[in-house]
Amino acid sequence: MNARVLLAVVALYSCAAADTLATLGALLPPAVLNNFDQLIKAASATCEALPLELLLARSYAPDTPSTDIVEFRKKSRRRYRVMAAHESFRANPSTIVLYVPGWWNTPTDESTSAIVEALLTKNDVVYVLDTRLSFCRGYVSSVSRVNPLSHLLFNFIKKLHKRGFNVTSMHLIGFSLGAHVAGMTGKLVQKRLKKKLGRITALDPAKPCFSRTEHKLDKSDAEFVQVIHSNAGVLGLEEPIGHADVYVNGVAGKQPECEDRSISFECDHAQAWRLFSASALNDKSLMGKKCNNWSDLVEDKCTGDDTILGYSCSSNSRELINIPEAGAPRVSMTPD
Repeated sequence: MNARVLLAVVALYSCAAADTLATLGALLPPAVLNNFDQLIKAASATCEALPLELLLARSYAPDTPSTDIVEFRKKSRRRYRVMAAHESFRANPSTIVLYVPGWWNTPTDESTSAIVEALLTKNDVVYVLDTRLSFCRGYVSSVSRVNPLSHLLFNFIKKLHKRGFNVTSMHLIGFSLGAHVAGMTGKLVQKRLKKKLGRITALDPAKPCFSRTEHKLDKSDAEFVQVIHSNAGVLGLEEPIGHADVYVNGVAGKQPECEDRSISFECDHAQAWRLFSASALNDKSLMGKKCNNWSDLVEDKCTGDDTILGYSCSSNSRELINIPEAGAPRVSMTPD
């Protein structure tokens, strides 16, 4: 594969919306199509060669003040500017569940709709950060807006905190780039409020541009951080970074539901939000085996106790968990 073709594919990928990725098979020549996952890995390597500390360090972007939060209830939907969203609360809520979508996701696409509908079976209100202004653009440009979005979300939390809201009652859920927004927000809460968010659930945190930086999600970002890995080492981070790291069908390999796809990485990546949504509808839909160590996980030798994962995963979990079969994820968790 020559460099010109590679750059063309990377450019195409950086501008494609997640909802349009299925059409790529009709656009790409067979030589490119058959090596697409490898090209994504090459693109990731290119991203890792960038000056990441500069890319991720800026705390403001001109478009972030126009970002909205969408409030979902079972029979209504309202939209607020993040900067003034705290004013919509007549009284401090007892808990806040807020979802941060990923690259090219929207408040009404398939992934967000599935998560919101599932969460509303357990919560009266679910909030969604509308990331379109920041993430519906080229990938590197989107990465550069993770920190500004985190500062914006932190300011919303800070205003609620000043009114007496207990930040330990907040559950941030993030998919892909959104997982790192959640993590960086947690870092700001600790640094500036001397508090910790209660819970972060990270759905296949993005790997490109985040595998070698301190700005990525970490288990210290909340009192409990659960990470669901479904495309480890390609679009998602491979290493365990949470208190509970769940690996769907092991560390490597495609998800069974995606094996018939000529381009499988986006399908694999999406299994994280699909499985999490299912777990909010049925506590026992996402079960996995605890692993004693990383080697057991890699060698598919996890034989520990069955563990409930996803929405109802215990905040006391400190493990690697492997979900070995489609629809019955293996959770590999690394003990602290």
